[in-house]
Amino acid sequence: MAIGMTLIGVGIIWATQVPVHGHFLANLAGPFLVAGAGTSFSFIPISIAALGGVEEHKAGLASGLLNTSQQLGGAIGVAIASSVAASHTNALLRAGTAAPAALAGGYRQAFWVLGAIALIALPAIFALVRRNELSPAATKTTIGDSRPAFAPAK
Repeated sequence: MAIGMTLIGVGIIWATQVPVHGHFLANLAGPFLVAGAGTSFSFIPISIAALGGVEEHKAGLASGLLNTSQQLGGAIGVAIASSVAASHTNALLRAGTAAPAALAGGYRQAFWVLGAIALIALPAIFALVRRNELSPAATKTTIGDSRPAFAPAK
């Protein structure tokens, strides 16, 4: 999970280096690939960590809460990024900067904020991730056991 958040942060901060007249392959493909890989390395462990110690009859509720928190987090992130980008773009336009450069500057500032948020999440990962907690279903099933956790032992 920590590796994933680090990759997301690095990819987003790398995207702050995109020039005004940049091109996708030369300037954006690399940051997108790094942040995308980080997303897969972070979201899957987040799901495992969030649902790992949940009792079977509460799994649906926990899954719904996880999905809701991810949706709210995404909405808050978009709100923060768009607010930062719009305010910085407007400030640059009022200062006489050309529109393309002002827009790129606004996005650059928003990416700095989002990259910082991703990297600030690293200490939270180490502080909040539970260790050595498994649900009763997980403790009943061993690796290689073909019986479902709810099947009675013979």
